[in-house]
Amino acid sequence: MQVQAKAQHSSTAQVHKFGGSSLASAQRFAAVADILQQQKCQQALWIVVSAPGDTTDALLAIIAVAEDTAARDAALSALQAQLTALVQQTLAAEAAAVVAGQLQQWLAAVPDALAQQRVNDVLAIGERLSALLLSELLKQQHLNAIAVDARDFLRLKQHQPDWTASAELLAKYTQPGCIHVVTGYIARDDKGRSITLGRNGSDYSATLLGALVQAAEVTIWTDVKAIYSADPRKVACAIPYSQVSWQQACQLAQLGNPVLHARTLAPLTGTDTVLQVRSSYEPGQSGCCVAQPGSTQPGAAQQGFITELNDVTLLTLHQDTAVTAERLALELQQPVIELPQQGDNLCWLLPTVCAEQALAWLAELNVHAVWDTRRYYAVAWLKADQTEQATVADQLLQQYAVLHRYENAQQLIWLLAEPLSAAVLQQLHQQLILPKPVLQLVVAGAGNVGAEFLSMLVTQQQRFDSTLKLNLAAVLNSRQAVLGSNIALSQWQQQLTQGSKWTAEQLISYVAALPSPKVLVDITPSRDFARLYPEFIAAGCHIISANKQGVTLPGAEYQQIKQALVQYERQWFSNTTCGAGIPVQRTLQELLSAGDTINEVSGIFSGTLSWLLCQYDGSKPFSDFVLDAQQAGLTEPDPRDDLSGKDVQRKLLVLARELGVALELDDITLQPLLPAGLELGSWQDFWQQRDILDTELAAVFARANTVGKVLRYVASLSLEQGKASAKVALELVSAEHALAAIAPCDNVFVIRSGWYNANPLVLKGPGAGRVVTAGGLHADLAVLINQLIGKATAPALLT
Repeated sequence: MQVQAKAQHSSTAQVHKFGGSSLASAQRFAAVADILQQQKCQQALWIVVSAPGDTTDALLAIIAVAEDTAARDAALSALQAQLTALVQQTLAAEAAAVVAGQLQQWLAAVPDALAQQRVNDVLAIGERLSALLLSELLKQQHLNAIAVDARDFLRLKQHQPDWTASAELLAKYTQPGCIHVVTGYIARDDKGRSITLGRNGSDYSATLLGALVQAAEVTIWTDVKAIYSADPRKVACAIPYSQVSWQQACQLAQLGNPVLHARTLAPLTGTDTVLQVRSSYEPGQSGCCVAQPGSTQPGAAQQGFITELNDVTLLTLHQDTAVTAERLALELQQPVIELPQQGDNLCWLLPTVCAEQALAWLAELNVHAVWDTRRYYAVAWLKADQTEQATVADQLLQQYAVLHRYENAQQLIWLLAEPLSAAVLQQLHQQLILPKPVLQLVVAGAGNVGAEFLSMLVTQQQRFDSTLKLNLAAVLNSRQAVLGSNIALSQWQQQLTQGSKWTAEQLISYVAALPSPKVLVDITPSRDFARLYPEFIAAGCHIISANKQGVTLPGAEYQQIKQALVQYERQWFSNTTCGAGIPVQRTLQELLSAGDTINEVSGIFSGTLSWLLCQYDGSKPFSDFVLDAQQAGLTEPDPRDDLSGKDVQRKLLVLARELGVALELDDITLQPLLPAGLELGSWQDFWQQRDILDTELAAVFARANTVGKVLRYVASLSLEQGKASAKVALELVSAEHALAAIAPCDNVFVIRSGWYNANPLVLKGPGAGRVVTAGGLHADLAVLINQLIGKATAPALLT
């Protein structure tokens, strides 16, 4: 390219290209206008536009039925109605009438154009409409704008830009101080005939224009916010790069990457122009910069990429062939990839759909090529480091029948018979692109469940060792904490006993300084600690909690946590158990997702109170049974915490919020098992007054015996007729009732819905809740880990 032949325009010129998805509706046109309003007014603005939405596809369909007059006219009529509606929704009435009239003239001329084989003039209609429509919209917003048909100045000769002729013509159509809205995709050849620049040719138009006006920047506005390490629709953990080297951008373009197309970068190579890729849907994002070597922009480091090519085939040619893959790509207007040479032959990879056209063109040049008629699916890996090896990836792909493998220092291409699933692509991305991530774990709560969780963590570390490191970065209880870069699981208890006192400010500051990703595992019963969740989330933490307090905070505080999760894009896995691990939440979720209506949930939510009331037979005072339970480790350190019923009240609120019911804790009627006043003072104070509890329970027990019933501490939520009522109380239950048929320490739930009455859900055995709860926390941890490493499913529950 001859730089001196270009038109001499301001070096501060900006070129902005908007694709069809950015112009698919009146709302999108308005969004584009807003973006342009925010550009620096002292810079010359050149705007390149594609056809609105799927207009080009509609025009191709009209061309395909050109011989069928009725079908052609029906399709033209439908397209005119669609585009006229777009014009009327975008512009004020007077301007809309003018643009709609011009559109009608263009479409009315289509039959004659098709009869004269002027197909490219028909295909130009979409871009011409976009340019006219956007320029009129900008005028409505008091900006000086004109529509420019690129065919008036852009000249190509044998698929190569004629820089001298194009620059001279462009100078005639340039108006100082004006926004030029230029049609993409279309140009003229050296004989003045309309030509198109191939699929996604508007990007090429933008960089051609950028070279002609010596633009400081060319911005490609698309529907993705950056150039990704892989297709983000298939690889959830694909990395959006803020910078990509020019060399790698050229490689991606040659490989048919959907963001950077085959010829996009060629006009700017060797210039000072910076290429930006940004999302018109997220204009606040800075996007991705493709900087020229030696430009004023800092150069980008080599990045790793995985890209795919569907339905490609191979051409084999002798190594002395004068024609290059680049020359064939220009002729086909399709990517043609020169694979690493093997033996005396050249091997080119190209879309199957244009293989016959390639053979015919080569034959005209007396070039013999052998076509491997097999259709392939290709996966390409662009290396961040020339020394990188693909041993693990090769082992993964062995089971998917690799047919050919081509590698050089910059890239490796595998050819397979069938496309890889998204799950396999994610594994490939993890192995080749992502460094082995380290997940920082902060574990709050080191009691029974916390100790069980940490004992299971050894197995979890081993399970994920090949893809992720689990680093225990903090363990704390209510009194002290050990904060360290890598706490050994075999020594956490010893280190915690030697730990220091902590404050919320110190802990949040420490967690904020940890590298991401990081997760707080809250196994405390503390309401004050749960109130810190928004600060932990702001510090970069995901939350996994068994703490009921977070879910049962006052509604305003609960919503504050939810809002923080949205703001900082973090997750909260609430593994709060309402019955020592019975999967009642999952059952409720499944019923709701199936469209059922929950009428009632009732049950015995406390294994401690279940044990006490099943054991209590009147043979000795109730307080003696409480003492037995305490000594057996079945109660809280102060059993009055169990007897108060508040824990059961919180569990019922958890289920209510699971069902979307807007209840507060005080909305749930509570009848404690503990007589009023006995909650005050110390345990010793209570023990001196225990006869009050014993007398009350003995009287209730006697009354139940008289009527043939048993005592159960029951929580119930009723949702009849759109009204919620909830209570927690000691009840007399008939012997045949589901809640009566339990053994000591069992938890049981009964669910009634519109079409479903659950058999009682029961969990048996002392200590079962501790193991199941810790296992549930690990299941949530596994889900989070699999999301981080890009796997679709979680491992089985650890128990």
